[in-house]
Amino acid sequence: MVHPASLRGAPALLIVLLVCAGCGSSGSSKVSASTYVKSVCSAISPLERDVGNRLSALGGSSATNAAEAKKTLQDFLGAIAQDSDQAVSHLRSAGTPDITNGHTVAGAIVRAFTELRDAMRVAVTKSQSLPTDSAASFNSAAQALTTSVRGSLNSIDASGLTNPELEKAAAKEPACKSLNS
Repeated sequence: MVHPASLRGAPALLIVLLVCAGCGSSGSSKVSASTYVKSVCSAISPLERDVGNRLSALGGSSATNAAEAKKTLQDFLGAIAQDSDQAVSHLRSAGTPDITNGHTVAGAIVRAFTELRDAMRVAVTKSQSLPTDSAASFNSAAQALTTSVRGSLNSIDASGLTNPELEKAAAKEPACKSLNS
Protein backbone atom coordinates (compact mmCIF):
# COMPACT_ATOMS: atom_id res chain seq x y z
CA MET A 1 0.00 0.00 0.00
CA VAL A 2 1.32 3.45 -0.92
CA HIS A 3 1.23 5.74 2.09
CA PRO A 4 0.37 9.34 1.07
CA ALA A 5 1.43 10.84 4.42
CA SER A 6 4.39 12.53 2.78
CA LEU A 7 2.01 14.26 0.37
CA ARG A 8 0.06 16.06 3.05
CA GLY A 9 2.62 18.78 3.79
CA ALA A 10 2.30 20.94 0.69
CA PRO A 11 -1.51 21.10 0.53
CA ALA A 12 -1.56 21.95 4.24
CA LEU A 13 0.43 25.05 3.37
CA LEU A 14 -2.57 26.18 1.35
CA ILE A 15 -4.56 26.43 4.53
CA VAL A 16 -1.85 28.54 6.14
CA LEU A 17 -1.84 30.88 3.15
CA LEU A 18 -5.62 31.14 3.27
CA VAL A 19 -5.69 32.00 6.94
CA CYS A 20 -2.85 34.51 6.61
CA ALA A 21 -4.38 36.22 3.60
CA GLY A 22 -7.42 37.54 5.43
CA CYS A 23 -9.04 39.59 2.66
CA GLY A 24 -8.61 41.02 -0.89
CA SER A 25 -9.61 41.82 -4.53
CA SER A 26 -8.78 43.85 -7.59
CA GLY A 27 -12.25 44.87 -8.74
CA SER A 28 -12.77 48.50 -9.71
CA SER A 29 -15.95 49.37 -7.78
CA LYS A 30 -15.41 50.83 -4.32
CA VAL A 31 -17.18 49.07 -1.48
CA SER A 32 -17.07 49.51 2.27
CA ALA A 33 -14.44 47.60 4.21
CA SER A 34 -17.12 45.43 5.84
CA THR A 35 -18.77 44.57 2.51
CA TYR A 36 -15.39 43.82 1.02
CA VAL A 37 -14.20 41.48 3.77
CA LYS A 38 -17.52 39.66 3.72
CA SER A 39 -17.16 39.05 -0.02
CA VAL A 40 -13.54 38.01 0.30
CA CYS A 41 -14.00 35.71 3.26
CA SER A 42 -17.02 34.17 1.54
CA ALA A 43 -14.81 33.51 -1.49
CA ILE A 44 -11.98 32.01 0.55
CA SER A 45 -14.02 29.92 3.02
CA PRO A 46 -15.13 27.26 0.48
CA LEU A 47 -11.55 26.84 -0.72
CA GLU A 48 -10.22 26.46 2.81
CA ARG A 49 -12.97 23.99 3.71
CA ASP A 50 -12.47 21.97 0.53
CA VAL A 51 -8.69 21.83 1.01
CA GLY A 52 -9.21 20.51 4.54
CA ASN A 53 -11.79 17.94 3.46
CA ARG A 54 -9.77 16.77 0.49
CA LEU A 55 -6.59 16.64 2.55
CA SER A 56 -8.33 14.36 5.04
CA ALA A 57 -9.56 12.17 2.20
CA LEU A 58 -6.07 12.06 0.71
CA GLY A 59 -4.61 11.03 4.06
CA GLY A 60 -7.21 8.29 4.37
CA SER A 61 -6.66 7.01 0.85
CA SER A 62 -6.74 3.25 0.53
CA ALA A 63 -4.61 3.14 -2.61
CA THR A 64 -3.06 -0.30 -2.92
CA ASN A 65 -0.59 0.55 -5.67
CA ALA A 66 1.27 3.48 -7.17
CA ALA A 67 -1.19 3.91 -10.06
CA GLU A 68 -4.10 4.32 -7.64
CA ALA A 69 -2.09 6.70 -5.46
CA LYS A 70 -1.15 8.77 -8.52
CA LYS A 71 -4.79 9.03 -9.59
CA THR A 72 -5.83 10.04 -6.06
CA LEU A 73 -3.12 12.70 -5.93
CA GLN A 74 -3.99 14.01 -9.39
CA ASP A 75 -7.67 14.25 -8.45
CA PHE A 76 -6.73 16.12 -5.26
CA LEU A 77 -4.47 18.60 -7.04
CA GLY A 78 -6.97 19.13 -9.86
CA ALA A 79 -9.80 19.83 -7.44
CA ILE A 80 -7.70 22.32 -5.46
CA ALA A 81 -6.65 24.06 -8.70
CA GLN A 82 -10.30 24.30 -9.73
CA ASP A 83 -11.37 25.56 -6.30
CA SER A 84 -8.54 28.11 -6.39
CA ASP A 85 -9.73 29.32 -9.79
CA GLN A 86 -13.23 29.86 -8.41
CA ALA A 87 -11.82 31.75 -5.42
CA VAL A 88 -9.79 34.02 -7.71
CA SER A 89 -12.89 34.75 -9.77
CA HIS A 90 -14.87 35.68 -6.64
CA LEU A 91 -12.01 37.76 -5.27
CA ARG A 92 -11.83 39.74 -8.51
CA SER A 93 -15.53 40.51 -8.29
CA ALA A 94 -15.38 41.64 -4.64
CA GLY A 95 -14.61 45.21 -5.69
CA THR A 96 -12.07 47.54 -4.14
CA PRO A 97 -12.27 48.35 -0.45
CA ASP A 98 -12.86 52.02 0.26
CA ILE A 99 -9.76 52.29 2.44
CA THR A 100 -6.32 53.84 2.15
CA ASN A 101 -4.48 52.03 -0.65
CA GLY A 102 -7.55 49.82 -1.22
CA HIS A 103 -6.69 49.14 -4.85
CA THR A 104 -3.15 48.07 -3.91
CA VAL A 105 -4.33 45.78 -1.11
CA ALA A 106 -7.03 44.23 -3.29
CA GLY A 107 -4.55 43.66 -6.10
CA ALA A 108 -2.06 41.99 -3.76
CA ILE A 109 -4.69 39.54 -2.53
CA VAL A 110 -5.84 38.63 -6.02
CA ARG A 111 -2.20 38.19 -7.10
CA ALA A 112 -1.47 35.91 -4.14
CA PHE A 113 -4.44 33.67 -4.86
CA THR A 114 -3.67 33.70 -8.58
CA GLU A 115 -0.15 32.51 -7.73
CA LEU A 116 -1.67 29.82 -5.51
CA ARG A 117 -3.94 28.68 -8.34
CA ASP A 118 -1.06 28.70 -10.82
CA ALA A 119 1.15 26.68 -8.46
CA MET A 120 -1.60 24.08 -8.21
CA ARG A 121 -1.97 23.97 -12.00
CA VAL A 122 1.78 23.36 -12.34
CA ALA A 123 1.53 20.61 -9.72
CA VAL A 124 -1.28 18.96 -11.70
CA THR A 125 0.89 18.98 -14.82
CA LYS A 126 3.91 17.62 -12.95
CA SER A 127 1.79 14.90 -11.33
CA GLN A 128 1.09 13.45 -14.76
CA SER A 129 4.70 12.29 -15.02
CA LEU A 130 4.84 10.54 -11.64
CA PRO A 131 6.11 6.99 -12.11
CA THR A 132 3.90 4.07 -11.17
CA ASP A 133 6.30 1.18 -11.75
CA SER A 134 6.83 0.77 -7.98
CA ALA A 135 5.65 2.23 -4.71
CA ALA A 136 9.20 3.35 -3.90
CA SER A 137 9.66 5.25 -7.17
CA PHE A 138 6.20 6.81 -6.83
CA ASN A 139 6.86 7.88 -3.23
CA SER A 140 10.21 9.37 -4.16
CA ALA A 141 8.78 11.33 -7.09
CA ALA A 142 5.70 12.37 -5.08
CA GLN A 143 8.00 13.65 -2.32
CA ALA A 144 9.93 15.68 -4.92
CA LEU A 145 6.61 17.07 -6.21
CA THR A 146 5.58 17.95 -2.66
CA THR A 147 8.88 19.79 -2.17
CA SER A 148 8.36 21.64 -5.46
CA VAL A 149 4.80 22.65 -4.51
CA ARG A 150 5.98 23.75 -1.07
CA GLY A 151 8.68 25.90 -2.71
CA SER A 152 6.12 27.45 -5.06
CA LEU A 153 3.76 28.22 -2.20
CA ASN A 154 6.57 29.68 -0.10
CA SER A 155 7.55 31.99 -2.95
CA ILE A 156 4.08 33.55 -3.20
CA ASP A 157 4.38 37.25 -2.51
CA ALA A 158 2.33 37.74 0.65
CA SER A 159 3.45 41.34 1.14
CA GLY A 160 0.59 43.77 1.19
CA LEU A 161 -1.99 41.24 2.32
CA THR A 162 -2.63 42.87 5.66
CA ASN A 163 -4.40 46.14 6.37
CA PRO A 164 -5.56 47.38 9.79
CA GLU A 165 -8.89 48.65 8.44
CA LEU A 166 -9.68 45.31 6.81
CA GLU A 167 -8.47 43.34 9.81
CA LYS A 168 -10.84 45.34 12.02
CA ALA A 169 -13.75 44.71 9.66
CA ALA A 170 -12.82 41.02 9.37
CA ALA A 171 -12.84 40.62 13.16
CA LYS A 172 -16.54 41.54 13.12
CA GLU A 173 -17.52 39.45 10.09
CA PRO A 174 -18.86 35.93 10.79
CA ALA A 175 -17.73 34.70 7.35
CA CYS A 176 -14.14 35.61 8.29
CA LYS A 177 -14.23 34.09 11.75
CA SER A 178 -14.58 30.61 10.28
CA LEU A 179 -11.23 31.11 8.53
CA ASN A 180 -9.46 31.36 11.85
CA SER A 181 -10.83 28.13 13.24
